[in-house]
Amino acid sequence: MTGKRLITLGVMLGIVWMVSILRVFQIQVLKSSYYGDLAKDQSEVRVVLAPKRGEIFDQKGVRLIANVDQGAGMPAGFRGSRICPNGRMAGQLLGVVSHDGYGQSGLELHLDRDLRGTDGWRYVRHDARNRYTPGDDEQASPPVNGVGVRLTLDARLQDVVEHALERGVKRTGAKQGVVIVVEPATGDILAMANYPFFDPNARDSAAGESWKNRAVSMVYEPGSAFKVVTAAALLQEGRMAPSDTVDAEGGTYKLAGQVIHDTHSLRRISFTDALAFSSNIAFAKMSMRMRPIDFYKYIRSFGFGMKTSVTLPAEESGRIQAVANWSARSEPTIAFGHEISVTPLQMVMAFAAVANNGILMRPRLVRAWVDGEGHLTREEPPRQIRRVIADSSAATLREMMRGATEFGTAADIHHPSITIAGKTGTAEKIDPKTGKYMHGHFHSSFIGMAPAEHPAFVCLVMLDEPTQLKYGGQSAAPIFREVLDRVVSEGMITPDHPEVWAAKSSLPPIPGTSQLAKEFPAQVAGLVNHAAPSKVSVPMSQTVNSTAASPHAEQGSLSQSRSNAGSDHVMPNLHNTTLRDALQRLQELGVQVEFEGAGKVLEQEPLPGSALHRGIKCRLKLGWAG
Repeated sequence: MTGKRLITLGVMLGIVWMVSILRVFQIQVLKSSYYGDLAKDQSEVRVVLAPKRGEIFDQKGVRLIANVDQGAGMPAGFRGSRICPNGRMAGQLLGVVSHDGYGQSGLELHLDRDLRGTDGWRYVRHDARNRYTPGDDEQASPPVNGVGVRLTLDARLQDVVEHALERGVKRTGAKQGVVIVVEPATGDILAMANYPFFDPNARDSAAGESWKNRAVSMVYEPGSAFKVVTAAALLQEGRMAPSDTVDAEGGTYKLAGQVIHDTHSLRRISFTDALAFSSNIAFAKMSMRMRPIDFYKYIRSFGFGMKTSVTLPAEESGRIQAVANWSARSEPTIAFGHEISVTPLQMVMAFAAVANNGILMRPRLVRAWVDGEGHLTREEPPRQIRRVIADSSAATLREMMRGATEFGTAADIHHPSITIAGKTGTAEKIDPKTGKYMHGHFHSSFIGMAPAEHPAFVCLVMLDEPTQLKYGGQSAAPIFREVLDRVVSEGMITPDHPEVWAAKSSLPPIPGTSQLAKEFPAQVAGLVNHAAPSKVSVPMSQTVNSTAASPHAEQGSLSQSRSNAGSDHVMPNLHNTTLRDALQRLQELGVQVEFEGAGKVLEQEPLPGSALHRGIKCRLKLGWAG
């Protein structure tokens, strides 16, 4: 029995052994790949390797958007965060990224594919206790970092523009405003500002729709600023010459059942004066000298009714009806800027074409692409779109546009040493719900260029619903003038008459601009300082000895200040005089001067009629009172 048991036991053990061998053979040979993959899945994890997002710089290399290194301890694949070292500067234009590193608005969205780069990956092996165990067979693919971008934007000018816009909006009580500065020869956008501002660093607390870039997304009727396009068509078609005249009907004219009004009660005036004084009636009548289809072709050629193809998201195209849908009053109404909708960018680019001798440029915002070390990888050259008018027509039109700032609707911003060509615009807003005009609610604008003969820059200012000063010459034009003063004082453009340039002494320093010259850590720590502007004290030796008072200052302002004073032994009344007139009068009296701001005299200390004495100092506050 014992032997049989042993035999039975041996057979059973043999069977077990054979089953074990077969099982091992099945696992290690027949299903080796299956169990190998199962083991690998349990011990290996695929980790995403996030690339560094490309940074954004201005044209001179000032960092506008930077990556922030979160340091060790971040989870694998974490994309870090972005920061704007200059705070709110160009916030709507630059935009933001989501928490997982994808662009959400502005340039961050539009250039996301290039800025973001390409994810890498690697497999990390862990043991049963989840400890990393390196091996020779690890698989990996390194990330490809995004490329950086250098913009056409000038951070210094952007800062100037934003401060001028903020002051202008607050001065006029407007809801919001836009300023765009363009270099006409290249189409480069040098500055693009929206107010209220938007700080990408504090986007979670941003109010309402402040993140929207209205420079490209806002659609509005341009009003009288569009008369420059009408004038360009009339000149190019040979329908009007600058000295040709038209009857402005005394300010009221009925056409196709519509009554057209002018602010000024003008009679027979020249084409140049019609532009300078912004006569709706004159332009309505002159436009009908063209065939509607010809006028329409010029409007389209200047870029209206289509996107500019700027490298920004959410750009609107505006609207112009096809000629087949025009009514009997459409052509004359469009001639002075109604029955057509535009964007601020379209308007400034159209004016830039006039400044660029009739050639329309594509707006350029990206100048070049750079690698992580700042080396140039590729450039984006300026691009011409088309010639819209002849260079001779453009030159004639610029000369005509000088009338607005020398004796017309924007005469208050006449500059003593640099010629300005420009046009004001004031148009009632349209209620988007009813499609009807909103009485008393205006878009007010001014678009100018300087120097007029060979413009170096074109600047648009557009204000939404100014409540204190509704007309473009009162509300928007002074903002342009402040920007121009800064541009000249900073040496960005040269005045026509440098020998009489003295206005820069009246300009307080822009708060916080020294931050732009600092390296990234300092920018993060300080962002932008909003200290109040400092006063400027000017010795009489630095005033206008070599130049006469502005010929376009208010008539009689100097003689009236003398008569109001009653005697040369008392302080004269300088209210509403130009700085140049005030300095000349006080110099005659031997009075030292301290002043702040730009524009005309709003306040003075001592008051008019105060007794003069040796060493007395007069303090002047300048500004624009409409």
